[in-house]
Amino acid sequence: MFLCSVIRQSTIDQIFSAASIEEVVGDYVQLKKSGSGLAGLCPFHNEKTPSFRVSPTLGIYKCFGCGKGGNVVDFVMEMDKLSYPEALRQLASKYHIEIEEDNTNREELSDQVKLRDAMYLAMDYATRLFNDNLMNSEEGRNIGYSYFMQRGITHQTMEEFSLGYAMSGWDHFLNTATKSGYDSDILTKTGLIKQRGDDVSAGFYDAYRERVMFPIRNLSGKVVGLGGRQLKKEEKSPKYVNSPENEIYHKSSVLYGLYESRKEIRSLDRALLVEGYLDVLMLFQSGLKNVVATSGTALTADQVKLIKRFTDNVTLLYDGDSAGIKAALRGVDLLLEGGLNVKVVVFPEGEDPDSWCRKVGGERMESYIKESEQDFVLFKTELLLSEKGRDPVGLSETAREVVSSIVRISDPIKRNAYLRQCATLLNFDEDLMMAEAKRQRNIQFQEAGKRTKAVENPQITFLRPELEVDPEKEEEFKNKEKALFQTMILYGEQPYSEEVDVAGYVISELDRDQYQFENPELGEVYVEAKEYYDFHSKLDEVFFTRHRLLGKLTADLLSVKYHLSPHWLDPNEIFVKTDKENYREELIANLNYLKLYKVEKFRHRLLDELKVAETDEDIIIIQQKIHQINEIRKQITQLLGIEGALPK
Repeated sequence: MFLCSVIRQSTIDQIFSAASIEEVVGDYVQLKKSGSGLAGLCPFHNEKTPSFRVSPTLGIYKCFGCGKGGNVVDFVMEMDKLSYPEALRQLASKYHIEIEEDNTNREELSDQVKLRDAMYLAMDYATRLFNDNLMNSEEGRNIGYSYFMQRGITHQTMEEFSLGYAMSGWDHFLNTATKSGYDSDILTKTGLIKQRGDDVSAGFYDAYRERVMFPIRNLSGKVVGLGGRQLKKEEKSPKYVNSPENEIYHKSSVLYGLYESRKEIRSLDRALLVEGYLDVLMLFQSGLKNVVATSGTALTADQVKLIKRFTDNVTLLYDGDSAGIKAALRGVDLLLEGGLNVKVVVFPEGEDPDSWCRKVGGERMESYIKESEQDFVLFKTELLLSEKGRDPVGLSETAREVVSSIVRISDPIKRNAYLRQCATLLNFDEDLMMAEAKRQRNIQFQEAGKRTKAVENPQITFLRPELEVDPEKEEEFKNKEKALFQTMILYGEQPYSEEVDVAGYVISELDRDQYQFENPELGEVYVEAKEYYDFHSKLDEVFFTRHRLLGKLTADLLSVKYHLSPHWLDPNEIFVKTDKENYREELIANLNYLKLYKVEKFRHRLLDELKVAETDEDIIIIQQKIHQINEIRKQITQLLGIEGALPK
């Protein structure tokens, strides 16, 4: 299926046709006429001189300052940090286009989509009903509204976050919802009502009763879950009742407040991470609008990935008690593994972000965070030293535990900088710290290796051997893969020969060699490109400019091809500088380099196998394969004119 497995391609085409890029971008950027296009200040980085260009004719945007570019959907994805389907749906809503689902290949998908849509509608209805209870009912105002006011939450914040109140009694919501036409099965799946016993005939009851309600939204703004806080202490009743895991709500993959805070997080390039709903509400209301919460659950890897879509910088704000500090330590390691820069703020004992902010106010809270935040090494080192002491045993245990966090950082330069900092703080020999880090990383790699099944490649093809290679060579190779698409974007419809165009030649060559892409995203694009080519007998600008993965690359290339700007692009970003005279030569060279790289990977794997071969028979078989691969290698290097340049 082309482009999207849920939204019909005809709907996607309709969205692209209706969504005016100058209108969509104009909602965020003040655009002025500039030559054949429009110009303005880039919304993705700070600049004083406009380097951001929009081409209504091509339907693309490009910033020649920060390099961001793409089509209208790419812009919405980048600005609002949405997924491809979410951005399409947002544009469809803006232009009043009805979304049609594609159920031609998977009929069950239609049922799943219908179920999810019904659950979204039910959650939206519940949110509006609970909010109306809070604002307009006597019980809601006397109990729920007064509770929020006592906690310092204003009417405006209650409205902005759609806070609510669930009425007392066992069936207030049930009766109101069913009278409004909502199916009990859908209400049960969302966790809004519960079944009495095992028998459906026994009836249902409200899951939330006499609680203040906190709607949890996804990045599209849809309510996917609810948190209900108890106001009366009851021994058998939990303080919080949260939505169960279901088709639309996965608590490990959402963050409370992210929908409301996403723009401020992106603007400030930092997220404040707290634990509870009220922490978010109080900080947001006090002007610290880059705050999100894990909603009382332990931080997860999916939540870390969600944060990283908006920023690389996180400050953990946790309670000053032992539980809060332990939660901060767990969060540090997950955030580091996710590639984020981490700072930690711990509040005085007995205080949490909500109570401290109410006590000191928004401005003082902001100052307190700036003055108190520590990088994770200093935080963890000081904490462990206070627990374990500074005797030799305590120091060594502290060093190992701090290093256990540092080794989770993938960037070697950053990792070594923190190791040096740790060595200085503990007055340890720097080489000793490096050795300990290397030991722990080796253990990590060994454990990871045990979880990975080896992939056998007995045939000499251009399939991908599972083998580590020089990162620089790997990157160079991926650039060659990218270069093929660049050639097709610029010259795909140009003739390669009398029989076939450039795009057709590339597809035939890759298919003949059973080529598998190292870059999985480009591999996915290639499958779709083949389908498009088979149907249209060409790969044109419509395919590339509208593609969810190639929009930016296409904008980069076409902005130059059609003189959207007089500036050439960063040479580190573009690897094919072809023209009408040499694009065939460039294309053939790129294809041959791809083949050579695959051959080299396979050859090195065979050489490694030869070193550990145990029988004469195995040695002979491997040597025969090496001889065959060397012959192929020789032919390719001759074509490239680099024979003798590679090691034997």
